[in-house]
Amino acid sequence: MAKFNFRYSSIKKIKENFEKKSQKELAQIDLFIRQQKELRTNLIAEINSLRNENMRKRVCASELIFKSGYKNSMQKKIESVDSEIENLNKQRTEKLVEVLQKSKEKKILSNLESIHLENFQLESTQAETKALDEIAVQKFLRNNK
Repeated sequence: MAKFNFRYSSIKKIKENFEKKSQKELAQIDLFIRQQKELRTNLIAEINSLRNENMRKRVCASELIFKSGYKNSMQKKIESVDSEIENLNKQRTEKLVEVLQKSKEKKILSNLESIHLENFQLESTQAETKALDEIAVQKFLRNNK
């Protein structure tokens, strides 16, 4: 019996590699989003600690002006982190669509492979049956002579 050889196996492997690459890129984007959210949380915590520090003790005017400027720069950093998170979320959405597309392509090839395998097994069984029938006919003819 011959061995099954899927004609498009190289294409299937390439599609699987593309899917894995897209999944890794999606995971990388998710990691960046988590890091940016953590950075945003840290910046907000720093602003809150600065606000709490100002309330606890008496502060001179120059220090208050400095801390106000520092708070404004932190707010700008938060805004830039928010825009970065928004960009990363857009990239994540695009990458998710790409991963789904790659997954569909791979699944189509897997289904095609299973169909080809079934056809191969059917043809193989038919060829085996035909060969066995031929042997049985020859044996019958020999015994009847």
